[in-house]
Amino acid sequence: MALNHDLFIHEADRTALNALKAIPGFTPLLRGFMKIWNERQFKLMNLSTFVRADESQMSKYHDMLIPICKRLDIPVPDLYVSLNPYPNAYTSGDNEPFIVMTSGLLNTVPEELIPTVLAHECGHIACHHVLYLTMGRLILSGALSVLDLSPLITQPVSMAFYYWMRCSEYSADRAAAVCDGSGSNTIELCMRLAGFDKNVPIAPNKEAFLRQAEEYYKMVDESAWNKVMEFMMFSRATHPLNALRAYQCNKWTSTTDFKRMVEYLDDLDKGQQSAYVPLNVALSSFLKRDAEAVANELREAGFTNIVTMRSAQERSGMPVNGIILITADGRTDIKMGEWLPAGIPWLITAYQPLSAAEEKAAHPGQACVPYSSVGYCGRDYRTVVDELRALGFTNISVCEQADIKVKFLIKEYSVAHISIDHVDRFDKNSWFSLKAPVSIRYHVMAQS
Repeated sequence: MALNHDLFIHEADRTALNALKAIPGFTPLLRGFMKIWNERQFKLMNLSTFVRADESQMSKYHDMLIPICKRLDIPVPDLYVSLNPYPNAYTSGDNEPFIVMTSGLLNTVPEELIPTVLAHECGHIACHHVLYLTMGRLILSGALSVLDLSPLITQPVSMAFYYWMRCSEYSADRAAAVCDGSGSNTIELCMRLAGFDKNVPIAPNKEAFLRQAEEYYKMVDESAWNKVMEFMMFSRATHPLNALRAYQCNKWTSTTDFKRMVEYLDDLDKGQQSAYVPLNVALSSFLKRDAEAVANELREAGFTNIVTMRSAQERSGMPVNGIILITADGRTDIKMGEWLPAGIPWLITAYQPLSAAEEKAAHPGQACVPYSSVGYCGRDYRTVVDELRALGFTNISVCEQADIKVKFLIKEYSVAHISIDHVDRFDKNSWFSLKAPVSIRYHVMAQS
């Protein structure tokens, strides 16, 4: 099973995007953008202006994409190279995303780091950033200001876009690290973009570069004024600062979760069983789903110890074979993204009603009535008596109930009241002893 991309989305990315969507005016802005948005205009621009890297030209860059997209489980996007001295790469589009690298990038970073650049851009695709990134670039560049959407492009929306776009880069860096197997290349790439050109004849010192970020964070945390100054300087930046990107990537790649993620993907590539498996979805999302389908999903993910238990207790709204409870090693508090041993014991409790034969065996000497007490009322008492006798009831008594009412309001000979085993109110499918007394009163028209 492919890795859920949510597992490497940076926490700040998720929080910032949710905050952006919650800003009043964002939803109508998005709707308006989708009305004028046309992916084909980008395709026309790319085909007419840039060089497409594919199997027939610049194939080495196209070939770098194949294993990256396989590892991230995304389709291979179109790749273009543009003539631009500024070192950069970006991803745009929506249904058919594409990547553009500048010639300045190829002249700035060593060729062995180009796959890291491409993995970063593919990370934007995997994390479903592309539509919002495209929208943000057009808004922040002023390209939409001449359209009818300009009244919706408020200062809060603009600032929220800037902030989210910076945070989204952290998630894309994580994707690159997942593809590389470590954060080393991403850290070096940040150094190259910060000023360590590939022609500089000195080996890069990544530890020293990371210490710059530590010093930065310490300085910002020292005073409120430094925090204000940070906001004033960088609030309109679309990318986080290079040293901070390197620091955040290094911090995440030092975690156990990252190491297990890399091991898991490596084992998938080799067709091997991984020692640890991630829970790709929230545990609560399994409830009410078909138990067999969920068990198969867990096996496909790599879990090996799954037991299904039956519960015949009927629950409101629960489908047959729907999951009532699911636990892993007795736990119900497992969160999405948690890494669990492949052999952890899963117990799935699913609703499976008793068959008719099992129900009968569970109630010896009893019969199940197909109607409730209310359901029997109004039916012809003679039919009801015949049905109850057919079920096996032997102690049935009937009596008249004279009613002075017009005939169209009440049917003569219809059941007015029924009790079984002295129970006046019972539900359908209730079980009673075959020897239980059954008392029926039926309507007759009294003489006026």
